[in-house]
Amino acid sequence: MRGFVKRQDFVELSLLESVHGVAIHPNSDDIGVEIAADKIILGRPGGLTLSSAGVAVERAATAVRPIFDIEEWKKNQAQRFVGREDALMLAIAAAEPDQRPQARLDLARFYMAWGMYQEAKGEAEVILADPGAKAEESIVRMVHAIACIVIGRPGQGLKDLASPAIGDNYDSQLWKGLAYAGQGRWAEAREKFKNVDFAIASLPLELQTIVTLEAMRASLEVRDYAGAARRRSELDVIGVPAATRPAVAVLRGRLAEALGHDQDALDEYKFAVNSSDRAAAAEAKLLEVVLRQKRGEINQAETLRELETLAAIWRGDAVEVKTLQMMSRIYSETARYPESLAAARGATRLQPNSEASRLAQDEASALFTQIFLSPKGDELPPIEALGMFYEFRELTPIGRRGDEMIRRLSDRLVAVDLLDQAAELLQYQVDHRLEGAARAQVAARLAMVYLTNRKPDRAIAALRSTRIADLSGELRQQRLLLEARALSDVGRHELALDIISNISGREAIRLRSDIYWASRQWRESSEQIELYYGERWRDFKPLDAAEKSDVLRAIVGYALAEDRIGLARFREKFGPLMSGETDRLAFDTASRPGAASSAEFAAIAKMAAGVDTLEGFLREMKARFPDAVAKAMLPAETAKPEPVSTGSLPRIIGLTRADAAR
Repeated sequence: MRGFVKRQDFVELSLLESVHGVAIHPNSDDIGVEIAADKIILGRPGGLTLSSAGVAVERAATAVRPIFDIEEWKKNQAQRFVGREDALMLAIAAAEPDQRPQARLDLARFYMAWGMYQEAKGEAEVILADPGAKAEESIVRMVHAIACIVIGRPGQGLKDLASPAIGDNYDSQLWKGLAYAGQGRWAEAREKFKNVDFAIASLPLELQTIVTLEAMRASLEVRDYAGAARRRSELDVIGVPAATRPAVAVLRGRLAEALGHDQDALDEYKFAVNSSDRAAAAEAKLLEVVLRQKRGEINQAETLRELETLAAIWRGDAVEVKTLQMMSRIYSETARYPESLAAARGATRLQPNSEASRLAQDEASALFTQIFLSPKGDELPPIEALGMFYEFRELTPIGRRGDEMIRRLSDRLVAVDLLDQAAELLQYQVDHRLEGAARAQVAARLAMVYLTNRKPDRAIAALRSTRIADLSGELRQQRLLLEARALSDVGRHELALDIISNISGREAIRLRSDIYWASRQWRESSEQIELYYGERWRDFKPLDAAEKSDVLRAIVGYALAEDRIGLARFREKFGPLMSGETDRLAFDTASRPGAASSAEFAAIAKMAAGVDTLEGFLREMKARFPDAVAKAMLPAETAKPEPVSTGSLPRIIGLTRADAAR
């Protein structure tokens, strides 16, 4: 049950690499083979030709040699540890300077035989730091690379293997495969392991077990179940130490599960879970929970409970990453969105380059997008949605979808009067994410939020900083109306009127009325209201609350301007449509000639002068430019009714009492 590790070339024949048995390539037709009980004799009638010494030496310089001598390895293990270590250290102390690197290399190999790879790594580093150890550099770097890979530093091991001093010597492809497996690069690892069976067979049994175990894991990760089964058979032949049996049981369970032998897989997992190997137990527990859920033996709540327990007791490796990935998925399915995103973030921070982490991150990004761009997240209260956005805003997609997500969130915040937060989101878009017409459009939305929040100066700044020449007519009109309203609010009434002088439409008429009212030009404001309602007085349908409020404001304006003609005309038009005792009494009082000096009219005029016209303007803008307002549906308990009207007057109860007293 032996083979040839490397190809051996002679004059008349070549012995090929083999795992089991002897493969002969004859260069001469009369090569004969004689098989005995314990040997194979190769010859020819005239005898074999010997190679010249020069050729042999030249070939030996480039031959690939095994790095470990099995006999020396067994000798190191057979002797007492302390005595052998002391002897090797004394040999180092007594060696000449040029012989000291070889003495230290013997000590490093001794540590390797006892599984003390950190100590072997340290000895190799001492040798490499010696400038006089160039002759042994290749073998020392190889020992250092193997030690680094076995103790979990595959990156450093690959750097050593890339050294020109090593090249293809000492089975470097085998150890590159082990390093790739340590980095989770399973496809590359499998390719390296696939063609080095002969090299594995030349290793000491302890290293054979480590390498074969990782080769089996690599085959399972790339779903090469035939290769994994072959590696399992190799482990049976090699023999598995007791300390390694739990890890082997996990791989056996994975192979059995892949082949459809679920019960065998569960038995293997159970053995590993009950072992003292905590790493194997954690991985086996995860696999067992997944398999039992797939078989319907546990429900989703029980699965989540098991995963949460595992995530709490085992941290820091690929098992935790896969656990967090599964938890994130279950949290998402049960509408526990913050927990789902937090679990995905934890997996990404732990191993950002692993396949499981990337998958969890992709799922988290998709969930985040669904929450803020689809009805999926409409059930969330706006406060919770805002908190989730700020906590996980690194998941915001780039480009148009990310911009739309921020705008929708700002709309939801505006709908519940979180105006500062909404303005902050839109201001960031204007400052950093958008250009051109899109920036101007979002700036118009931002200006409306600032107006709603009683910050007209910021609305003006947002509009002026985003001016461009080639805007569509509708967007340009919207921005002009917003700028005129903001200028009026800061007291620049004449400039506001100039800006909208060439704009028509109901929203422009109402805005002119508001500007005239703010500048105390009562008659002009009332005339704009009369123009706004046009032929409404011909309709015998009673006025609603909003219309009554506007009519009262107009009649007060005519009275304050002492425009008797306008007052009579307006009274004749809208007097018959005023219904309700209180509203009709207020209308009659305000429209009576000479009433401007009465106490009742003073009360009505004072309330009318203090009316805020902003809500009516914003309502007109929402009706005229629906793209500038929120589209997100709010829960019933957070939805607020629309204000009654622009400048709606409170009910004047005192007038009724005064009339009754009179």
